[in-house]
Amino acid sequence: MAPFRQDSILIIYPRSGSTLIQFGLNEETFLAPSLEIPTLIYRKRDQSGNYIYGPKEQFNSMDDVDEIRPIANGSIVDIEAFLHFLKLFYVSLLSERYSLYTSAFDGELANIPVLMVTHHTWSQTQMEYITQFIFEKLELNNLLLLPLALASTFAMVSLQNSLVIDIGAKHTDIIPVVDYAPMLHLISTVNIGGDSINEKLKEKLPQLNDLQIEALKKSPIFEVLSEDAKNLLQDLNNGDEMDEGALDVAAIVTSGRDTREVLEERERRKKQDNVKNAELDTNSFWDDDGNEITVGKQRFQGTEMLIEKISNRVGLVLSRVHDINKARHIWENIILVGGTTSIVGFREALLAQLYKDHVIMEPEDERLGREEAARASLPNKKRNKFMDNTLPTTEYSQVPTSVKYAKYPEYFPEWKKHGYSEVPFLGAQIVCKQVFTHPKDTFYITRERYKEKGPSSIWDIVF
Repeated sequence: MAPFRQDSILIIYPRSGSTLIQFGLNEETFLAPSLEIPTLIYRKRDQSGNYIYGPKEQFNSMDDVDEIRPIANGSIVDIEAFLHFLKLFYVSLLSERYSLYTSAFDGELANIPVLMVTHHTWSQTQMEYITQFIFEKLELNNLLLLPLALASTFAMVSLQNSLVIDIGAKHTDIIPVVDYAPMLHLISTVNIGGDSINEKLKEKLPQLNDLQIEALKKSPIFEVLSEDAKNLLQDLNNGDEMDEGALDVAAIVTSGRDTREVLEERERRKKQDNVKNAELDTNSFWDDDGNEITVGKQRFQGTEMLIEKISNRVGLVLSRVHDINKARHIWENIILVGGTTSIVGFREALLAQLYKDHVIMEPEDERLGREEAARASLPNKKRNKFMDNTLPTTEYSQVPTSVKYAKYPEYFPEWKKHGYSEVPFLGAQIVCKQVFTHPKDTFYITRERYKEKGPSSIWDIVF
């Protein structure tokens, strides 16, 4: 099969609050998603008792019209509404480009390849309904359903072992990936998300309404200031910023630098980066109506409970990964997903909490004994080689001894500027370019496969 044109690829990332969409890939680099729309549709019964779905503008009167949000906490809660939502934005999107006036799609439109990012809670039946709808109702010919966790790992150059922490509004998913596969039996959901920050802020700032609280949370003056983060999140070897968030116990223990010197250097870097908000007793933000609102140090609070609960659940989940080597790699390849992760200081504070709660420091006498035993087990010639205090490489048998965030790719400047809270979408773009622009059709469902096996053909596609 001939490769598809990049400008014909459609990417869909449905979420509870909004859906990210991109029609066409850039030839040279990957851009941030071009369209974000609310994941909702309106519904009303007609005179025959059947439901009519459509945008708000379709209904002359809003009497007896229901607003339907088909996805909640990542899960599809109304599959019929979700399918109508897909058709609504699909037809609207294509009508802008192709001036569509009917539901009949010509050959060019039918050959649009579609990649949809999926959530682990979507049932087998729901996935097959989606597949059937895309091939039979939208009459498209090519489809790939990509799990969110895999999309996230592909954005990080296809990590073999990692942990995806997806923070939604009301829930947080902890998803271990082992040998390139999401461990469905280990996935755990914490019933707390970004909305918990709003609730805490509302308690401290009762004079603000809900929209103003949300505006504060999204403003540049809302930060997470943690003493642990200040004291621990230092790269003691070279003083670099902790974008990747490495917390290496060995570096901390072996560093000869004075702690005060490190903290002073950190403060100097913060000032150079124009992060002066932390030094002010009060600061101001603007709400959606353009009003300037001044708040105090409440703007540094509200994330504590969320961070503690996520850290606790991560520990419980990863304690069930019994392969020590794989568990070690997972602890050193953590991927954060969700808008909450873009809050200034959140990543650092969560990493500090993970370090505080879970990192194991090997007792010095055990370390010396283990290394001596390893040296004694060597033949004499090799043993003499290590007499100059250079020890053979041995690994401590408990994890984690370090916690790190997976390193973001540096070669997508638009994404670096946009931020990586929507990193599954970047992974989806990478997969599209690898899969849909290749002459082989191994990794997606074609019209021929669908004709042969129907909706169950999606289970033949293995990443």
